[in-house]
Amino acid sequence: MLDIENTGEVIMCSELPKNEFLYKLLVQNVFDYAIYFLSPDGVVTSWNAGAEKAKGYTEKEIIGKNFSIFYSEKDQKRGLPQKALETAHTKGKFEGDGWRFRKDGSKLRAYVVIDPIYNDKKEIIGYAKITKDITREYKAKIIADEQSRNFRLMAEGIKDYIMYMIDRNGKILNWNSGAQRAKGYTTEEVLGKHFSIFFTEDDCQSGLPYRALATALAKGKFEHEGFRIRRNGTSFWSQTTIDPVYDEKSQHIGFATITKNLTEQKKNQDATNIIYRNLNLALEHMSQGLCLFDKNECMVICNDRFTQLLGINQEKFEIGSTFTDFLWLLHTTSNDSISEIAKSVDTQRQKHFEHAEPGKINHEEYVFNGLTINFSNRFLADGGWVSTIEDITEKRKIENEVKVLAHHDFLTGLKNRTSYQKKIDEIFGADNNSLLFVDVDLFKEINDQFGHPAGDNILREVGKKIQKNLSKKETVYRIGGDEFAIICRNSNFEEDVLSLCSRILREFNTPIQTEWGDISLSVSIGVASSSDCKNIDTWVQHTDLALYAAKEAGRNQFLRYEKGMREAIQKKRKLEFDLKKSLEHEDFFLVYQPVVNAQTHKVSSFEALLRWKHPVDGIIPPINFIPFAEEIGLMPSIDMWVVKAACKEALSWPHHVSVSINISAKTFELNNISESILKIIGDVNIDPGRVEIEITETSMLLNAEETINKIKKLTENNIKIALDDFGTGYSSLSFLRDIPFNRIKIDRSFIKDIESNIHSIAIIKAIAGIGDALGVSITAEGVETASQISLLMRDKCYEHQGYYISKPFEQTHILPWILSYESEIVSGTLTEKEQICLV
Repeated sequence: MLDIENTGEVIMCSELPKNEFLYKLLVQNVFDYAIYFLSPDGVVTSWNAGAEKAKGYTEKEIIGKNFSIFYSEKDQKRGLPQKALETAHTKGKFEGDGWRFRKDGSKLRAYVVIDPIYNDKKEIIGYAKITKDITREYKAKIIADEQSRNFRLMAEGIKDYIMYMIDRNGKILNWNSGAQRAKGYTTEEVLGKHFSIFFTEDDCQSGLPYRALATALAKGKFEHEGFRIRRNGTSFWSQTTIDPVYDEKSQHIGFATITKNLTEQKKNQDATNIIYRNLNLALEHMSQGLCLFDKNECMVICNDRFTQLLGINQEKFEIGSTFTDFLWLLHTTSNDSISEIAKSVDTQRQKHFEHAEPGKINHEEYVFNGLTINFSNRFLADGGWVSTIEDITEKRKIENEVKVLAHHDFLTGLKNRTSYQKKIDEIFGADNNSLLFVDVDLFKEINDQFGHPAGDNILREVGKKIQKNLSKKETVYRIGGDEFAIICRNSNFEEDVLSLCSRILREFNTPIQTEWGDISLSVSIGVASSSDCKNIDTWVQHTDLALYAAKEAGRNQFLRYEKGMREAIQKKRKLEFDLKKSLEHEDFFLVYQPVVNAQTHKVSSFEALLRWKHPVDGIIPPINFIPFAEEIGLMPSIDMWVVKAACKEALSWPHHVSVSINISAKTFELNNISESILKIIGDVNIDPGRVEIEITETSMLLNAEETINKIKKLTENNIKIALDDFGTGYSSLSFLRDIPFNRIKIDRSFIKDIESNIHSIAIIKAIAGIGDALGVSITAEGVETASQISLLMRDKCYEHQGYYISKPFEQTHILPWILSYESEIVSGTLTEKEQICLV
């Protein structure tokens, strides 16, 4: 049979030979390649045995059908079949690979070459199409990239093949265009001549052309490398393969010859030999074991890895050893008796050959010497098979670990929400089952204060503290962030469950020791019994309500579900509904508090402060709804409303006055926050230089690198950035270095006791000095007395904000306030108190 590894360019005859029957036999007797012809519009007009083997259609079934039948429906809609023909027509060749479909619906990876066929008038009369099933090679490429790369490099070097047929005596019967291009003879010049004209004089003297035909006939194939002669007398180094051709009656009628020009490869033979040696070395040392058995069940090839993985004696398993020999060697490593081994060998032989279907691959797993080995047996058309084995011990270990992780929490090692849900589904309906929800009190504040690594460590310790207090009837699960669930089965509520709750609360009387120091914390517990519930959802809801009530009652306690607790959550849901509805109807409004510069006697900016005018309950302070809005994820929408409203209202202010807008940490986590702010500013058409965005240190800590990038995008567009509440969180000088802040706002907690606390004075003085050095404005928040202003001015902190300056007021008062403040201070008509506190 023809054996063309990784097909390169194969061009069929430029004109059909006179003896079409012989040419058809040439093509039909190539089994390793699907070779068939297409009409100009893509209809199959001929079909060889290799095509039937590869695609499952008989000649009768496929002749007359369009070759697009081998493409997927998607590729057909994209017009790939027609594009392939157009490429072949316009460029002289189409070459590529892709997924094609067999008759049975299975798919194969096909390497395809399409060449246009022309008649004597250079009119296209159809296409020659050669397809190679490269599914196995394609998959091997994914599995072994390095090996695939080497094979690809070799495959890319294959560019031309010379293909022709000779009769039993060696006379040329047909001639393809590839042969004409390579050897220089036209079809008319070469037909009828003996193929020895291509051999060197020395080869002819040694009888090589005649011996080649005898060898091909006797052994089924002749392969040879050597010089071949062109029409003009020049030579080239080639590889020649000769296969005998038989007709339908198995009568020998000639030979198929394929020749490849290897001149360039020959020039680089030494380099090629190194590549082959390295490749063979890589194959021999690959992690997989390979073994080939022929149709007589005799071993033909076996690498070292095969015997190593199975722990069998390589010297006893040599070429020619039978499959039965192999099985005996495999089983003699056990301590079984001879009769038991014989029985095992017989059973395994039968099982092996039950799947002996050509082209089919069966997989089996066995454990040898503590290793899990995967066997892949691919059965060949000639009755032999290839066995590939792989050590998958680590893979199975990882899979088992993944299974464990699927039901266990990665952080704490406790069972996870999946296991929890499965268990409550399983036990609901049985008597005396209780469910506990345990929640760490104020965990968010602890996490923000000490950081996520500390938070993770705390959660692990919480899990351990709960676990140590459980009995065999009780199981703890981590079902979310700082939320844990405990299922108590067959337990007496008064004796078991309440006792457990008390033990857990006492356990947290002892601080948790961490590398950040001892951290004291408490937990709240909600409890509900399944016997009081009609369904699982109610059971869970009752437990959640009890937990909520425990937290509302002051935390660090446990409560059992009681009627009436539902009202609390309903109130919470009503608040959520009212917030969303008010945002939709714009029931929010803004008030503004001025920031003044006591040195220049100018108004620097106004800070926009959110207020909620509830349609029923009236004005609701921010402290009563903003934390909840953050909890339910509504704050980003509210913040964007504030940005838009504040920018619109600031359009009517004097151009030297900026508007300062607070953005919550949750909102600043959004990936597109910078783009959203810039779009609003652009839509409102306010000068970006008049907009100041205030963020807290908490925002910086959530994801410093991403936050810095977001801030820089805003500052690049001339928007000002203020660092709010500076000094209350993880004040980091690196933020001041890395981020182009325009303003730093000193938290009111430092201003409050500036008159009595020398440490506060020192801190304010240091911050003011940093601001002066960096060219950043420093604003003191919460200024309430003239004495505080004097001290701040002494320490060169000139910008102030607070009730002593003014309480927040609505938009309509802004212009009069600015006019009064700036004009009356300049005129000197006001007292010190009046100059500062105009509202």
